[in-house]
Amino acid sequence: LMVVFLGVVLGTGPVISEIIRESLRVKFENAVLVARISETNRHLAERVAEQQRFEEIMHHAMRRFEALIEASPLAIIVCDADGRVENWNASAERMFGWSEKELLGRAVPLYPVGREEEGSHQREAILRGDTFTDVEAVRMRKDGTPVNVSISAAPVRDASGQTGGYLTIIADVTERKHAERRQDLENAVTLLLADARSLEEVMPRVIRTICWSLKFAYGARWVVDNKEQILRCAETWCVPDRKVEEFRVARSAPLDNAGLPGGLNRRVWASSAPYWMGDVTQDATLRRRDFALEAGLLHAFAFPILVGGEIYGVMEFFGYGTRARDERIVEIAHTVGSQIGQFNARKQAEAKLQFFASHDPLTGLFNRGMFNQRLQQALAQAQRFERTLAILFIDLDGFKLVNDTLGHNAGDALLAEIAARLRAALREGDVIARMGGDEFVVLIEEFGEPIQVGEVAKKVLDTVSQPYVMQGQESQVTASIGISMFPDDGNDARALLGAADMAMYRAKEQGKNAFRFFAPQMNVHSAERLSLESNLRRAVEREELVLLYQPKVGIRDAQVTGVEALVRWHHPTQGVINPGEFMPVAEDTGLGLSIGQWVLRTACRQLAVWREQGLPLLRVAVNLSQRQFAQESLIHVVREALHITSVDPSRLELELTEAMVTRNPERAEKVLAQLKELGVHLVVDDFGTGLSSLKFLSRLPLDSVKIDRSLISDLPRNREAAALTRGVVAMAHSLNLRVIAESVETSEQWEFLRELGCDEMQGNYFSAPVRAEIVASIVQQPVAPGRRATVQTLYPRRAEGDSD
Repeated sequence: LMVVFLGVVLGTGPVISEIIRESLRVKFENAVLVARISETNRHLAERVAEQQRFEEIMHHAMRRFEALIEASPLAIIVCDADGRVENWNASAERMFGWSEKELLGRAVPLYPVGREEEGSHQREAILRGDTFTDVEAVRMRKDGTPVNVSISAAPVRDASGQTGGYLTIIADVTERKHAERRQDLENAVTLLLADARSLEEVMPRVIRTICWSLKFAYGARWVVDNKEQILRCAETWCVPDRKVEEFRVARSAPLDNAGLPGGLNRRVWASSAPYWMGDVTQDATLRRRDFALEAGLLHAFAFPILVGGEIYGVMEFFGYGTRARDERIVEIAHTVGSQIGQFNARKQAEAKLQFFASHDPLTGLFNRGMFNQRLQQALAQAQRFERTLAILFIDLDGFKLVNDTLGHNAGDALLAEIAARLRAALREGDVIARMGGDEFVVLIEEFGEPIQVGEVAKKVLDTVSQPYVMQGQESQVTASIGISMFPDDGNDARALLGAADMAMYRAKEQGKNAFRFFAPQMNVHSAERLSLESNLRRAVEREELVLLYQPKVGIRDAQVTGVEALVRWHHPTQGVINPGEFMPVAEDTGLGLSIGQWVLRTACRQLAVWREQGLPLLRVAVNLSQRQFAQESLIHVVREALHITSVDPSRLELELTEAMVTRNPERAEKVLAQLKELGVHLVVDDFGTGLSSLKFLSRLPLDSVKIDRSLISDLPRNREAAALTRGVVAMAHSLNLRVIAESVETSEQWEFLRELGCDEMQGNYFSAPVRAEIVASIVQQPVAPGRRATVQTLYPRRAEGDSD
């Protein structure tokens, strides 16, 4: 058996070896497979865990995204390809009033009636791949009210890139649109008012603009007539609608403050507050309600035009259909009402200033400047058509006694009464003016014989001499009148006024309360004028002219800020002659230019001397005459004076009158700009008496203005002069100009000007014009306001009351 077994074994050995090898191979492969399966299982477990984590993250992100959508202030809407709502967030619900439950699976009902196809066209465009960004539109709320929105929309695609719907994001821009509309309306009204000359001219366009902007069909402005206690319809506008036009005509009748307790305009008039009438059918107090119903005007709104808290007028508007009170419109109305009120107040102030620029504040008559202008025009006409004219120069007799005994207020009242009597006594075409003080002039253009002028003068005398009752006392004044005739007594305004003035003095000399015609023998002053001219020429050559300097001080601290150079003539036999006596002759003879250049150079040399003496920096003001300003070489003359003396240009002030810069505005702008380039300061003198436009003055490179002395002299007792001065100061400051008051003589004037905010003053209240060497002592030891400098001028006997 053993042998057999061995034989078998030996005989099958190769087979068994193969089996063993195969068995080992299979076992190895199984082990590898098991290892691979184990690794795969581990990887699968990791992938599953990773997938679970990803799903949790995505779930969390989705919840967060949904929360963000719900919390977004923007309406976010997702629709399928057919426009049915799939997602509708909380902001959409708040914005439009529909809940998500109401709209899921339904088309979005946001388009205004009649514009539903617009939604279909937009949906088709989006599904084609178009997008919309910040498209402004109007959509409807559930309650039917419109809302202004800004829309952005884009298609929503699936994983395969197919468009399955679209996303819409909507912002409510109602408040922004309202703000824009308000700003646009305010800007439009501002532009209209800015270019307007009067409220009456511009209001139809303002009303139309308001109606278009706020969707009214009719608008009107009503003006309060406090004297008659009625409202007058001033301007209206309406849409081109026959029924509305009939309503406009019916609505234009005046409204009194009695009768029905209600009514639209009466309520606003009574309360000075806006009033909204959402449905006129519910208000029986509305006047002409039937016309409103016939025109379909079912809602109305009115608001006041206020000027300084006082109602000036009422703006009313009517519109189609009923309309709930819109607080936004009420807010806009408040702003627009204020704009119109401010415009009206500004125009009233400008008109008042314009009036007082050409009229005497106390009497309301023409002032000297306007009379001269009218006289020049009359002379031109008379010369052209060979006509005659007459001037009556009227001076009151005994007026000073009234002032001294009854006071200045009584004197002012008397002047106002005399002005009223003169108006009543003279013809409408006669020109009457107050020249100043108690002097009046009358220009008569249409008359036959000189005897008729005498009859007018006699009538004036009789009128003036009638008794006056003042402060319970009866007083009487008379008048002396001088008469000159064109062309017999002169060919220009100066000659005629001079002749009438001389004739007036002859009437006074011969007993007063009389009139006299000018006679050639009165013209003794002609020879004196020739003598003055000859002596003046020699005065320039012999250096008889001198400069005095009147300090200008800060009105709050009395510190000297500068001086004005004032020329005087030291005549060898006649003593000191003021410029008012010799400068008119100088201007007529051509000597004015050389005197002006001498004043300029002398003032600059004095500036250099003060600089060398270590005196605090001062400005020296030099007056330019009309001829100097018109001189082509003016810029060269000023530049040369500055160069020769090496003076800082900012220390030199050039004063020119308001009339000089307005006579030729284009040239004035050019010349002043060139002077400003030199570095000098520019001052307009006699400010407040001319007719210059503030808009024109604002274009000029000015530094300061000087209030005219005719205004200062009546302060503070004259209310009209005070009001005009207050307006001048305010308007000058609005142009960033410093204000200088000249000819300040009393503590009352100083205190009044100080309270007004005037910047500097000049006058005998502080110091009379003094010699150059005395300026140094004043600067180093300032004098308190009210205590004049106890200094001697060059000519002591003329120091007190001396004024240029």
